[in-house]
Amino acid sequence: VSSLSAIDLIKSKTMREWSTRRFEKENQDMLRRSMKIAWTRSFVMPMLSNLEHFLKILVLLIGGMMVIQEDFTIGQLTAFIAYSALLTFPLMGLGWVTTMFQQGLIGLTSIQTVLQQDLPRAKLLPLTEPKREKLFAKNGLSVKNLNYCYPDGYKDVLRKINFTIRPGQIIGILGRIGSGKSTLVNALNRYLDISPGSIFLGEQDLTSLSDNDLRNSIRTVTQEPFLFSDTVENNITFADTEYDSNDLEHFREILNAVALEAEVERFPKKEKTMVGEKGIMLSGGQKQRISLARAMLKPCDLLILDNVLSAVDYETERHLLREIYKLLKPETNRPAQAKSILIVSHRVTSMGQADWILVLDEGQIVDEGRHTDLIKRPGYYQQMWELQNDHNS
Repeated sequence: VSSLSAIDLIKSKTMREWSTRRFEKENQDMLRRSMKIAWTRSFVMPMLSNLEHFLKILVLLIGGMMVIQEDFTIGQLTAFIAYSALLTFPLMGLGWVTTMFQQGLIGLTSIQTVLQQDLPRAKLLPLTEPKREKLFAKNGLSVKNLNYCYPDGYKDVLRKINFTIRPGQIIGILGRIGSGKSTLVNALNRYLDISPGSIFLGEQDLTSLSDNDLRNSIRTVTQEPFLFSDTVENNITFADTEYDSNDLEHFREILNAVALEAEVERFPKKEKTMVGEKGIMLSGGQKQRISLARAMLKPCDLLILDNVLSAVDYETERHLLREIYKLLKPETNRPAQAKSILIVSHRVTSMGQADWILVLDEGQIVDEGRHTDLIKRPGYYQQMWELQNDHNS
């Protein structure tokens, strides 16, 4: 299956012979194991199927000797043979049931091993609704002297990270590939085990929050969106339990905000069109925009955009950024969809309207400031600004 999924890569790297050898090796392993099972079954199955005949011969042999010795009558022997025949199939069935039970028991043991694992942070109590609503309102999110090293690593991937995201702010994080941007995003989402006292949501330590409180407050859109084999509409709205399917106006506003409305209108069944397994019927940019629409549908405290505009052209990027900034100050009477926004990207063009920008390199903040100041100051940000401007011109 993996070879079929990676058929384009295999062809482009001229790895057909390697793929064929790998496929044949796995087939030979499968054949060898199948033959072992076949040999075992060829011994056991005939025994089970001929058990009835063995029992009849045994009964006739012993019963015949008892009839000759006049311990048994022919009528009793006939009745005994009939009873033994009635018992044969239930006994064979009992053998099958025992085998199936043992196989099921092995599977059940594997499932129990997973289900009985202690859930991380399961003992953390959720906040009351008033406390949760005030969680981000006062101090926003603050990162204090954050350091992180992967369990199998030998050095810190993040070192002495300090910054604050206040309500109403747009913060940008720029850095080259491998600078630690995704690790920082994972730390903010608590996908990684961070040290207590490193990240605070309001006045609450991030490590002390329940998963529900954290996910309701912080929403992240990644650069590798996952789509279900479902319709466009269901992929956007599945996480919003309060979504009203009759509120088409709001749904259309979201599609327009992510520059998808015109494209969805061209789909065969519009928003009811199936996107295929993992969104195979859509382009990379369309999948990213559906993922972005999913995040914009429901309000949150902090919206994190992790390089979500990497698969769209610059014109679409500018449109999306304008719509994203409207989440803080909507033009309609609808409430703001986000209190603050964190944009993580390697594109300087994504940072122009940010209130404050952090430049990340080798796991630490090497520069920070406003866009207008950073493009004048010699450094990585200025270099990227000049390179990307030359590329666009």
